[in-house]
Amino acid sequence: MKVREIMTDTVISVKIPGSRADAIKKILKENISCLPVVKRGTKELIGIVTREDFARNPEEEQLALLMTRDVKTISPEADIREAVEIFSRGEFRRLPVVENFEVVGLITVSDIVWRYISKLGLTYPVEKYMASKITSIWEKTPLKVTYEIMHLSGERAIPILNDEGKFTGIIGDTDLLKVLEVSESTVKSELSGGTEGDKWGWNTKNIIYITKKRLEFPDKVVKDIMIEKVVIVRKKTAISEAAKRMAKNRIEQIPVINAEGDLIGIVRDSDMIKALL
Repeated sequence: MKVREIMTDTVISVKIPGSRADAIKKILKENISCLPVVKRGTKELIGIVTREDFARNPEEEQLALLMTRDVKTISPEADIREAVEIFSRGEFRRLPVVENFEVVGLITVSDIVWRYISKLGLTYPVEKYMASKITSIWEKTPLKVTYEIMHLSGERAIPILNDEGKFTGIIGDTDLLKVLEVSESTVKSELSGGTEGDKWGWNTKNIIYITKKRLEFPDKVVKDIMIEKVVIVRKKTAISEAAKRMAKNRIEQIPVINAEGDLIGIVRDSDMIKALL
């Protein structure tokens, strides 16, 4: 199967010059994880901006400084296994599809799971690809701390535990992005000068006001915004069945529970594609 057959060919992109606000608006509206960045008036790829970039650089408003410039790309005629091999190395989750120097599509790890693995009828149990050592957090953890934990652990979604240590929900990077607020602060800077050695010289002052806008998390805890109705699987669920549930709900990972409803692991799309190697 070729990349062309499962890639997203309706490319939603942002243009340079452009702003952070435009990019965030598009990502949330379309419920996507990234945007190719193209030169205004063309389809020429010059970078990519992802959900993670906004929280990682909260003070940066210029899209040109937020985006990643050295982007790995793939041809629409490449075999799907070439994309799988690139993704399996863990360096990338998304590949712009480029033909004749123009962006014609985008393929992600999730596309392979949702549009390919879900249709293969693979019967391997998910436990073969399940991560049993996972990061989880308390439901009363502040959002700022939650983001730091997510960033340091490299997770895109984290299961939530209540006061009794029971699994009660999940929170993802998109959930955090939705609640980011723009805070504005102004700093006054004075530049003074006079006539050196002249006690009668006039002192002059130039006052500069510098206004900064940065993204900040509101004073809320995880429980306020977490997803409580979580799509789950059991450890014996077939991998293609798990992929179908992920595709239906447009999620990148799915928690695994036991008969008692306790969390025992999580299956990520990046682990699931290893079934194709």
